[in-house]
Amino acid sequence: MAKKRLHPLLRLLRGIAIIWCALAVFSCTMADKLIFFPPRPGYVADAEGIVSFDTTKDETIRALHFPASPGQPTVLYSHGNAEDIGGSIDLYQEWRRRGWGVLAYDYPGYGHSTGSPTESSCERAIDAAWNYLTEDQQVAGKDIVIVGRSVGGGPSVWLASKQDPRALVLISPFTSTFAVRPPANYILPGNRFPNLKRVRRMDTPLLVIHGLRDGVIPTDHGRQLATASPATFKRFTGIERAGHNDLFAIAGRRVFDEIESFVAEIPAP
Repeated sequence: MAKKRLHPLLRLLRGIAIIWCALAVFSCTMADKLIFFPPRPGYVADAEGIVSFDTTKDETIRALHFPASPGQPTVLYSHGNAEDIGGSIDLYQEWRRRGWGVLAYDYPGYGHSTGSPTESSCERAIDAAWNYLTEDQQVAGKDIVIVGRSVGGGPSVWLASKQDPRALVLISPFTSTFAVRPPANYILPGNRFPNLKRVRRMDTPLLVIHGLRDGVIPTDHGRQLATASPATFKRFTGIERAGHNDLFAIAGRRVFDEIESFVAEIPAP
């Protein structure tokens, strides 16, 4: 007896389903490896100012800590991709020159931090960094400004949605990882760092700074985040002629001035 053949449309749909399932498995299992690119350590593990603390999964996180001058805020800084805390020394020094404190930490697998970088491990790392500041160093949450650059916006938004900082500053952020390369965000599971979804539920004062020529993460991502925020005090600042990696080289002083003035203008609770 001849085997009954599937209708061509059904064969097509089955083929599409098989391809989608294969892509979905790849997306869920490999997304973190496609997102994170840890470089070789760019600093010495026992350099001045280096501290360490552990996450809830016993990952040891290395960080650089410079205490604030009396009455000044402390930046909790999440760096961009393909760099570690050793790559932004100029930024920390500028904040220190203004009297601000800085705690810049490395994600698991970056620098001299142990573990592997994933969405959840980065969230554990910034959570441990917050606890280090507020519990070990006795820095009040209202004296902490959470600053996330590029991929660092992911853990920064996540932490701000859980805690009550002075402000959240996002530099060249994305709305989610897959949204940077549509239509992956519409058709594949396993998306990481749903910043837009989280921002919509937060009333934390929000400053978004984005280069208007950013060819890595389009400026519209930053605009969407600022627009979606229900915060009563928020601001979007577009930097002319700046892309993704040259933002500070082109307008570093303006970026620091924007952050400082924004924090100073936040209305008292």
